[in-house]
Amino acid sequence: MFEKKEEQEVPKKTAIIEEADDDEMHEINAGELSAICSNLARGCEKQYRTKEAALFTELAKYYAAKTAIPQEAGFEISRQLIQKDLTHGLPAASAAAEASEDRGAKRVLTWSEKVTRMSEALLERYAAEGADMLKDTKIWVCDICGFIYIGKEPPAVCPICKVPSMKILEVK
Repeated sequence: MFEKKEEQEVPKKTAIIEEADDDEMHEINAGELSAICSNLARGCEKQYRTKEAALFTELAKYYAAKTAIPQEAGFEISRQLIQKDLTHGLPAASAAAEASEDRGAKRVLTWSEKVTRMSEALLERYAAEGADMLKDTKIWVCDICGFIYIGKEPPAVCPICKVPSMKILEVK
């Protein structure tokens, strides 16, 4: 009844690496490690693993302190990175999620694309209006999906992931 399936050989990795856009491999930098540890800390918090969450948070802070801020960092580079995510990163990740039929990944990637498009719109608006855009208002970020909202009060429910406003935190 069963047929033997050929096993695919998995390449062995000697360092923490990931694929780059041009199919070359590169080591994960301190900033990427900080983001990974921060995400793991959030995951631990959701599972009520406070000790582990604190350890991952400590690691995230350590790697964040080791992260060099690029000279060219700024408004225009942010816009370019968002465009890169929309044209390369998200489509590649979506194709991988589709190929593996991973419903959870598909859901998160849908949120990510929505948040990224909204961030792009906010940057375009900021380019047009400048600092006046933030006058007499506050910046809010959803702690779950990253949705950014500009206004005096957060929305009652996150329009992306549908969590209540208590999860939408003010950025000071």
